[in-house]
Amino acid sequence: MVNRMSNRRNAFTLVELLVVVGIIALLIGLLFTSLGEFRRQAMQTACLSNERQIALASVAYANDSMGRLPSSRTDHIGSVGIPIYTNMWVDTEAPSPGPGEPPGRIGNKETLTSLKAGALWTYLGQNPAAYKSPQDTEDTTKRVRSYSLNAFVGCGGGSYANRCSDLWDFPHPEHPTTPPELKKQWYKTVTIAQIPQPSRTMCAITEEDRFGYNLHGWCISIHPSYDHPLFGEWIDSPALWNGSRVNMSYMDGSVEASDILYPSLARQFAIDADTHWVIEGGSRPAFKYISDRVIPGLVKQSLQ
Repeated sequence: MVNRMSNRRNAFTLVELLVVVGIIALLIGLLFTSLGEFRRQAMQTACLSNERQIALASVAYANDSMGRLPSSRTDHIGSVGIPIYTNMWVDTEAPSPGPGEPPGRIGNKETLTSLKAGALWTYLGQNPAAYKSPQDTEDTTKRVRSYSLNAFVGCGGGSYANRCSDLWDFPHPEHPTTPPELKKQWYKTVTIAQIPQPSRTMCAITEEDRFGYNLHGWCISIHPSYDHPLFGEWIDSPALWNGSRVNMSYMDGSVEASDILYPSLARQFAIDADTHWVIEGGSRPAFKYISDRVIPGLVKQSLQ
């Protein structure tokens, strides 16, 4: 009789078993959540490391080139179709280097040849992985590069056509819609010495250009236009791979993952980025944050 009662006390009830199973399921769920966040953090760190290497490579290139920085252009062709660039950081218009080798791009797909023909290939250790973010889920056969250089850096020499990497970067000094504060001004960031605040000047940023590859430098309209005086105009948009954060490096080699993409703006980027013209209204906090980092010290913050 005593033994039978002792056996009953040692057994689990159905309710107790269900509680144990529930606790185990909860712990497994927490573990997977933690592993997912750990994986995201690890990929973010690797992405920022790539961007740091791009910034350091840009400075190393400049040190070997009498201070001249690499251009954020992605080909060697000037605005009138004449080959004029030799310091483009990648070259999508590079010809095939030999039999069986592709040119710099095939249609809208950039190839490894583009990276090899660029100014930073040797400075990045001839490593294709340095150009591709681990957070970029697109297969390398479709996209070999996840980063763009700041379109406001490495430009301003020669003529107006050459003073920026593509013609969106700066307002035309003589255009009737250009604010008076910007008329007849000439911005130059050709050399390292012309970067007033390298620790606050963006070097590289993650970008996912839906046209097929990231064309030329990454830029925004640095001042509210007369057409949209109360809005921020994003000509390019950052990649949305890292949740609400934007990965970028600075000219001094520092990096950050800025938490600036609030939900409504991220949705707008996801919907409208194909147009290369996203308007951020209201107090435009993300636009102000970025515009203060593309060319600080050269453009008055009051114009932004």
